[in-house]
Amino acid sequence: MKESFSEMRSETYSPKYISRLRWSIVIPFVAIAIVLLGFFIDSVSDPSTDTASDMIFFLLFLISGSLAGWLVYEMARNQDEKISGLLINHQGILFLNRNAKVLSEIKYQDLAKSQDPYTKDIFSESASNGKYGNFRKNLYVHEKDENRKSKKKLVNLDVIPLKNRYDLIGYFLKGIQTFRPDLKINPEVYKDFYLDEKTLRYAPENLKSDMKVKIITIAVIILVIIAFRYFFLDEI
Repeated sequence: MKESFSEMRSETYSPKYISRLRWSIVIPFVAIAIVLLGFFIDSVSDPSTDTASDMIFFLLFLISGSLAGWLVYEMARNQDEKISGLLINHQGILFLNRNAKVLSEIKYQDLAKSQDPYTKDIFSESASNGKYGNFRKNLYVHEKDENRKSKKKLVNLDVIPLKNRYDLIGYFLKGIQTFRPDLKINPEVYKDFYLDEKTLRYAPENLKSDMKVKIITIAVIILVIIAFRYFFLDEI
């Protein structure tokens, strides 16, 4: 069975593209920090401004400067400690550095059944609890903790920019079906990651259909807000 289960590797963007993308995020934060620092200096130098304005500019400068510094640190820190690729094989999903060394892994043999009767062993969940959290889903499995109790674990594929995110998820699910048929997968998982339930391959048409629904939903919400603002509030 191991021999018949081939490997699937992550497809990522070129290092130059990723580097440009990262710098395109860092540079605006640096620019904002410099501008805010200038505002803070001007505010402190002007005796007519109050202390509250000084503190606001200084606080905003600290926030933007800290974010810029953290982003630069993340880009400059030891590349051997950073995940640069993913590999799915008969063992599970492996997170690799640039030298193909395994930094972390989720093995099929370590997966556990859910202790919650209302939660499947493999399921999807909103990426956030915000108003539009349902627009982005993450994959979860269950593993045993140090007390041998089952707990949910995020299968985080967003550690690097991926071209084949949904194909990787589908192949990981195929591995679970192959090596851990005792585990139950929530049927919603296939829909949330736009997979063909039979082949477990990414189906772009499912994504297009889902995006249409979400765009229509957002448009309806915006129209309702506008209608409420201009028609109902004016009557109060």
